[in-house]
Amino acid sequence: MLDLILKNGLVCDPANSIQSILNVGIRNGRIACLTSESFPAAAEIDCAGHIVSPGFVDAHSHEDDLRAGHIEADITLRALRQGVTTLVAGNCGDAPRDLPAYCAAYDGKQPVNMALLAGHTTIRRLCGARNKYAPVDEATLAAMCETLERQLTEGAKGLSMGIRYEPGMTLGEMCAMAAVVKRFGGVLAAHVRGDAFEIYDAIEEFLEIGRRTGVRLQISHIGSMAAYGQMAEVLSYVDRRAAAEGLDVRIDCYPYDAFCTSIGATTYDDGFLDRYHDVTRIELTDGEYKGFIPNMEVFEKARREHPEYLTIAHVMNGAEVDMALTHPRTMLGSDGVLLNGAGHPRAAGAFARFLAQYVFERKLLSLNEGIAKTTCEAATRFGLDRGTLGIGRAADVTVFDPKRLKDKATFAEPALPPEGVRLVLLGGVIALQDGEVLRTDLGKIL
Repeated sequence: MLDLILKNGLVCDPANSIQSILNVGIRNGRIACLTSESFPAAAEIDCAGHIVSPGFVDAHSHEDDLRAGHIEADITLRALRQGVTTLVAGNCGDAPRDLPAYCAAYDGKQPVNMALLAGHTTIRRLCGARNKYAPVDEATLAAMCETLERQLTEGAKGLSMGIRYEPGMTLGEMCAMAAVVKRFGGVLAAHVRGDAFEIYDAIEEFLEIGRRTGVRLQISHIGSMAAYGQMAEVLSYVDRRAAAEGLDVRIDCYPYDAFCTSIGATTYDDGFLDRYHDVTRIELTDGEYKGFIPNMEVFEKARREHPEYLTIAHVMNGAEVDMALTHPRTMLGSDGVLLNGAGHPRAAGAFARFLAQYVFERKLLSLNEGIAKTTCEAATRFGLDRGTLGIGRAADVTVFDPKRLKDKATFAEPALPPEGVRLVLLGGVIALQDGEVLRTDLGKIL
């Protein structure tokens, strides 16, 4: 007998080229059958009128912090509510310092699954490099490579770099670390060195790492890097170089035309207005000056006194974000990051927003394309046993109503959960039903 059968839904599983009305049978936490017949089950749920998809896989997120041995679910809980069952975290160079400790605090105690990248900046600090504007010496680099090797052995799926945030990195340093990632078959993901008109040199530098080492490359949140008039040329260049040189390059992006980072980040070092033009298009998410920044005096005061505060910069071109998200190399990544519960609505709304707008409303992508970008593409890229409803695979499943699916999170209220997500299962167990969170302890470290 099956444990559960999801009946009469439109099953969409791009990894197996399935898009049909089928019943999904689950037993012992795994997909037992996909069939037009009905089999005895301990429980059944009628999913008529709904889409039954593999649980969504977020290609680029940031993990909730480990403090005093405990992880307070915030990003992960917002992810669950929008149908995400797996996060790829540890991005932009910032990852847990102690992977085994983080995994022990996480496994079986959090709402969704997580795969972690090692963080280049984190490793730099662990090995004594304190100055983000300075290169490291040979002894420090050797220690960094040794630390990275240990973390990859401990289960990291690759390495993330925040090159923009750690401008002292040299190409030699990055290639030395990338060579370690290559030996382990991992992925090198990066927030590249520059955005706007600086993006061309930044992309060329990142591709050079792939040329020299053969590592698989992931360009992080391309919208926030190139949606200022450069997107078409950047995507075309990546395609041409990948084809000509055999580079393995993928991209992630979120469906918003505003980015989020801390006000103290190097993003806002001298000259930032040459790229973004107008400080009044930048808002603070916390503190005395919460809201749009009225002038440079307030900006400089907030940056000096609270460099940790998050900002949202409404400076990107939405049509170019569309261009990125519809490109064949691109998968969905929320880039969810929060401070004191505040931040960008992408942490709570990216997946619902993407499918609702790009697939069902504006029809820029087919259902198969949209589900692939939110499931199997990221799972395959990072070597995860998720993202598919294949027989025998883990029963991480998301069921949603395409007519009701809608993101509700806004820049004013970034925590609002979406509408239209009916069921979310992890390992065959219902974690969310009709908007109500039933379990928050099913997540595993992958």
